Amino acid sequence: MNNFFYNFVFIVTCISFSSPVFARCAVCYTQGLSGASIAVIVIVSTAILLFLGNMLLGKFLNRDKV
Repeated sequence: MNNFFYNFVFIVTCISFSSPVFARCAVCYTQGLSGASIAVIVIVSTAILLFLGNMLLGKFLNRDKV
């Protein structure tokens, strides 16, 4: 079981670090959006994800107090 985990981590690491050919900058990839609008999209989506994560974590941690 432990060997499987190490093999899995090794394979995922190799795949993620060996694919810079597919990496593109955000402005080139979106074709038409300015850098400022991409920044706003990233900030808003991060705020939403952090809000949802905080809400779910709060429910998880407070489930024994009910």
